[in-house]
Amino acid sequence: MMKFGIDKLLLIGCLGAWGTMLAERSDRDPRCSTGTCTPSYLGTGVNRGAGACASGKCDGVSCASDACSGAECAAECDAECGVGEGESGGEKESSAGGKSSAGVNQGAWSPNRSEDSQRPGMSQAWKQLVQEGQRMRGRETSFLNSRAQQRSQYASLKAFRDAIGESWKSTVQILSESKQVALGVIAREDGWIVTKSSEVPDAPVDVRLHDGTRFEGSVKIRRPELDLALIKVERKDLPTIQWDTQTQVPLGGWIASADSRSLPIAMGVVSVKSRTIPKSDAKLGIKLTVLGQNPQVENVVFGSGADRAGIKEGDTILRIEGAVMGTGQEVLNTLMSLPAGKRILVDVERDGKELAFQAQMMDLTLSMLDPTEMEVNGNVSARSTGFRNVIQHDTVLSPQHCGGPLIDVDGNVVGLNIARAGRVCCYALPANTVAKAIGEMLETVVRTQEEAIRVETLKPGLELDNSGLEIKN
Repeated sequence: MMKFGIDKLLLIGCLGAWGTMLAERSDRDPRCSTGTCTPSYLGTGVNRGAGACASGKCDGVSCASDACSGAECAAECDAECGVGEGESGGEKESSAGGKSSAGVNQGAWSPNRSEDSQRPGMSQAWKQLVQEGQRMRGRETSFLNSRAQQRSQYASLKAFRDAIGESWKSTVQILSESKQVALGVIAREDGWIVTKSSEVPDAPVDVRLHDGTRFEGSVKIRRPELDLALIKVERKDLPTIQWDTQTQVPLGGWIASADSRSLPIAMGVVSVKSRTIPKSDAKLGIKLTVLGQNPQVENVVFGSGADRAGIKEGDTILRIEGAVMGTGQEVLNTLMSLPAGKRILVDVERDGKELAFQAQMMDLTLSMLDPTEMEVNGNVSARSTGFRNVIQHDTVLSPQHCGGPLIDVDGNVVGLNIARAGRVCCYALPANTVAKAIGEMLETVVRTQEEAIRVETLKPGLELDNSGLEIKN
């Protein structure tokens, strides 16, 4: 009996550790080694100061007193979590929003050790083994961390602090409705910022600089084939990024992904030679019961655009972008014509009521249509295919961390993170591609403005401002 019991416990432990590794998600800030010391910018609403750590203690980092009950210890916790100077004081509000750092499989079954240790008739050896397992509970994650999580630990990231130099000061957070949707890079000192297009809405956004100051910005031009966009803010003398258009990181070379703090957000290696990513068909993530009248949703893919928007099984699709959907075939034909990243308005009927949802079309491979696969991978970028030339690396990023710079061990800015395609698969556009695209987009903006001036000056009675321009683009 005892041998069977020990084998059973070991099997449960192995399954639990495996589940923990599968449940690992990238939407926490990896600069906290366990994810429990959560800075306020991640959307917890916890202001730094006395009692700054969300968990009540610096679990997993070197808070000397092991309890963040005082401002001094809170400051130490912030330092260990990699919070920069511009993030101090509790004034900054949540930007990342979204879910907590807990993995999706944390609710998986596991034995109740407290009850097991009190089971009647249990042998003393069994009790000791169970009690030892209870004492060690929570440490298996640190011991069995995956390669990606080990690289994201604070000590490893700290080693890259000097390598990324001042590039983090040229990185900004793009916020929509107080939630971070992407990172951006300052391309010109007069307020031009390049970012990932499909993550940024058409509505005005807030741009938060490295020092915590915010400015309203708006998208002026998009480059769909590269999924790039230029945002303009009214600010001068910004620290611009310095692209290295010559350096190529070798296969297996180390790289770091920066954001607006002095410590990189994650690190990894170049895992595949530069290559083309073929374009896939965009999907909303729904399966219809029939293709005839009254197109009803039979299934919603976990993590898809439909799932994120709130569309549920049993909903009847009424309209897409205002167009009436009479049959399921009309729904499919409409969706098949839309590109990945496109935000659409979907009207449905649920329990006799009409509801409207804004959903986003996504690049979903056949494997990601499996709900288990999506749970393991976590959130992926809506647009992750159709790139002519990318640097593929195994850094664990969240979609809202795309748009930031990719930096090699010598401090060269070699690319811009453009998509998260899988659990340990991210793509970056090479620096020469990004720099060339920025120049071309700015030239297009200038030509458009000049054309607008010529048209407007032909109108009688037009009043121009001091600069001679009256343009709103």
